[in-house]
Amino acid sequence: MGDPAGVGPEVIMKAMASPAVKKLAIFIIVGDSEVMERAAASVSCGKIKVHDLTKPAQEISLDEKSINMIDPSAPLQDAEWGSPTNQGAKKALKCLDTAVALMKAPPTADLPKALVTAPVNKGKIANVQPGFTGHTEYLQKAYSSKLVTMVMVGKNLCVVPVTRHIPLKFVASSLSVDLITKTLGQVIANRRVICGKKDPVIGVCALNPHGGEGGKIGREEIDIIAPAISKAKKLYKKIEGPVPADAVFYRAINKKVDIVVSMYHDQGLGPFKMVDFDNGVNMTLGLKHVRTSPDHGTAYDIAGKGIADSGSMEQAIKLAVRAIT
Repeated sequence: MGDPAGVGPEVIMKAMASPAVKKLAIFIIVGDSEVMERAAASVSCGKIKVHDLTKPAQEISLDEKSINMIDPSAPLQDAEWGSPTNQGAKKALKCLDTAVALMKAPPTADLPKALVTAPVNKGKIANVQPGFTGHTEYLQKAYSSKLVTMVMVGKNLCVVPVTRHIPLKFVASSLSVDLITKTLGQVIANRRVICGKKDPVIGVCALNPHGGEGGKIGREEIDIIAPAISKAKKLYKKIEGPVPADAVFYRAINKKVDIVVSMYHDQGLGPFKMVDFDNGVNMTLGLKHVRTSPDHGTAYDIAGKGIADSGSMEQAIKLAVRAIT
C-alpha cells in the first residue's frame, strides 16, 4: 500500500474500482485494513467488502465485489492523510516485507505472480531501517540479486538509468564497462516487455556535454561507454551511442529511438517526467519476479482528498500483467 499517509491507498482503491483493471488478475492488497477502508471512502468506492486472508483457513476470494486483503500487523491508530509518521513508515515496510514473502512463497496454483508497489517515504523508512534508499535497492537485497535495473515506461518515452540513487559527484566513478554492458544485457533481454517492440532501437546517452568532444571534456565516452556498447552489440545490433543526451531524447520523442539508456537518474528521469508524469511506470529488472510501481511520490498535499490520479497505478498494474502473460 505504500505510505499510509500518502496517496498510495487511494490510487490502489481507484484502480480496484475500475472493472477494466479488476478483471486483469486476482489481486491481493497488502496494507493497513483501516487505512484502505478510509481510502475507499475518500474516492467514493463506498464501504468495501474486505476478504481478510489473515484469518485461518481463508482462501482467495474470486468474488468481483470483494477485495482480498492481508493486514500484516495491528491497524494503525494515528494514521492521518498528509502527516507521515515513523509508525506509518514501519507499517509500510512491514507490508513490503510481507508482499515479498508472498512472492517468494511456492504458488498455490500454477499462476504467475507480480508485485506492484505504491510510493513510500524513503526518509521516514530510513529512520526506522537505516540504509533504506528505495524499493529497487531493497528488492535487490531481498532477492539477493547481483544486478537490478530500473526501467521507466511511459506512453511517450522508455528510459533506463544505469546508476540510480547516488550523489551526482559519484556518477562518473560508478560507471564501468561491466555495469553498462550488463545493464544493456537486461534491457536487450526484456526489450519487448519494456516498449512492446521486438526490434526496438536502443539509444545510449553520453555522460558529458556534447559526448565529451573527443575527450576534451571527459573520456568516459571513449574509455567506458563506447566499449560497453560494442560488447552489447554482440547480443543485439540496434544500439546507438554514445549520443549526447540532448540529442537522444529529441530522437526518442520523435520515435526514432525506442528505449533510452541514461547514465544517471536525473539525466533520464527529468525528460521522462516532463512528458509521462501522469502515466509513467517504474519496473525493476533482474529480480525473480516482475515488479512495477507508479512513477510518482506520496503526494501528501492531496492525500485523502479523493483527487489523486490513479492513471500511473493502473498503468503499473497493466504492465505487470503484460510482463507475466
